Amino acid sequence: MRRMLFLLPLLAAIPSFAVSVGEPYDQVIAEKGQPIGTMDSGTTRVATFSDVTIKFRNDVLVSIRTSDRALAVPATSPVPSHRGSPAGSYTGEAVWESDLETAVSQAKARKCNILVLYTGSDWCPWCRKMDAEVYSQPEFAQYSHEKLVLLKLDFLRHTPQSDQAKAQNAEMAKRYDVRAYPTVVVIDANGKALGRIVGYHEGGSSGFISMLRAYR
Repeated sequence: MRRMLFLLPLLAAIPSFAVSVGEPYDQVIAEKGQPIGTMDSGTTRVATFSDVTIKFRNDVLVSIRTSDRALAVPATSPVPSHRGSPAGSYTGEAVWESDLETAVSQAKARKCNILVLYTGSDWCPWCRKMDAEVYSQPEFAQYSHEKLVLLKLDFLRHTPQSDQAKAQNAEMAKRYDVRAYPTVVVIDANGKALGRIVGYHEGGSSGFISMLRAYR
């Protein structure tokens, strides 16, 4: 009886997501509400909620991944951290390249993907909001330092810009069919688009990183 009583609090702590594999997208949204962010790539859609990240294919749920904060189980002894010591953490700012060739060269050397940010830093309010809430945050700097090469394409309107930068920006916008700002396109070192995030998304750097993890 004591064992059963001990298990009850643990069972109560396990979140119930009320959705399952095979459910259509519309039904999941009806049950969980609107996600804090989505990413689309072909027939695949990744929707991020506060407690779970859900992947759809052809608008049918195919996988569910709980967030790191979804379940907190009491422990009788300290749980070892897998994040490394503070001494080994990256404490600098996110490093952005502005030249495509440089970004590609780094991505090939590091064997990682490239996050291409299409922004308008001197005129776009939503771009500035994303910068303040995501790109300037230490959590994003740490993640990008470990996982990505960052390429910023700034479509300036009120600040002088070189003809070379303007030409590169226009070509990259055409290549990946970017028509709104801000837009993030994740590509591999060969230039293949893996997915995109369009517009402003709530959730800060942690929510944004959750969406990026679908395109490792």
